[in-house]
Amino acid sequence: MHGGFSEKLPNPNDNVDHRGVMKAMSRPLQARRAGALLLVVGIMGAGASGVSRAAPTQAEVDSAQKRLLVLEKEFELAVEEFNLVHDRLDQIRMEIATGELVIRRLERRMSTQQDSAVALAQELYMGGPTASFEAVLDSDSIAEVESILTYLQSSQQAQAKVFERLSVDRRVLETHLDDLEGARSRAQATEERLVAMRVEIEAKVNEQADEVAELNEQVEAAARRQRAQEKAAAEAAAEAAALDLPPPIPRSTTPTATASNGNAQAAVDAALSQIGKPYQWGAAGPDSYDCSGLTLWAWAHAGVSLPHNSGAQYAATPRVAQSDWQPGDLLFYGSPIHHVGMYIGGGRMVEAPYTGSQVRVVSPYRSDYVGAGRP
Repeated sequence: MHGGFSEKLPNPNDNVDHRGVMKAMSRPLQARRAGALLLVVGIMGAGASGVSRAAPTQAEVDSAQKRLLVLEKEFELAVEEFNLVHDRLDQIRMEIATGELVIRRLERRMSTQQDSAVALAQELYMGGPTASFEAVLDSDSIAEVESILTYLQSSQQAQAKVFERLSVDRRVLETHLDDLEGARSRAQATEERLVAMRVEIEAKVNEQADEVAELNEQVEAAARRQRAQEKAAAEAAAEAAALDLPPPIPRSTTPTATASNGNAQAAVDAALSQIGKPYQWGAAGPDSYDCSGLTLWAWAHAGVSLPHNSGAQYAATPRVAQSDWQPGDLLFYGSPIHHVGMYIGGGRMVEAPYTGSQVRVVSPYRSDYVGAGRP
């Protein structure tokens, strides 16, 4: 028995041509190997051709990707401006909170000073000039007289100092109240602007939705074709290995993402852990992201704070030459800058691309590359 086929073995005592028998025995095995190889090729051909009939041509894929870059620029410029204005609103709100805290402290201090002023005034009033004069006349010694006069003088000076501090604090309080009112007005105007921007962005999403979906489908069809070819290659390799044949196509390898330091590794690991999560403009995790939201969220896992805007992230990081890219570096695109991804090594980057897509790993080599930064 050999692989499911039964052969009648010759008796050594029979008068037969052994070489002829062995040659005859080898034919079924050769036929099986040839049949298996044809089967492997057939699987690969069927997998590729079955998908390719529905998949776009490479020229169509290239055209779709270029158009997506155009739409990405139009859309993400609006989104990144929204993120910048939203960050500004957060700063104004922090300014308001700080101003309110300062005002409350000033009011408490002024209340204490007013209580002190009232107590001093009552003390001087109750004593009065006559009582003070009588106290001096009743004194038994020059030292006691000097002590009483010093006390009276210091009380008056203390009262004057209290009222002086009250006057200064009142002016400071009025300045802070004016600043607070201005900050609240700016916050209201910023909130109204954000509402208008949100309406504009949502309108752009709806306007581009059908075209983006169609373009994404073309790109995804090409990706499905590639996956089918890789699957067929894997099946062919398995079949060939079972028959001791060399694999027809080598299996692809996944690039590694090993950073040179712990912080960068934490950021890279965080970004890669979000692959497959949806793009959502204005989002910074943990369920969805826009481009700068993903890099902000990932580097936060390394204890680094970044603004929620690709242009601001570019400004906040030192420049890195393309020849010196390292995992964790931020790569910036567009003029003006409107997109950012994270380099993970091996000529790959992770990004949150545009509406209708998910966090993914892609090639970082784009024609609109601007520069790289290292948080």
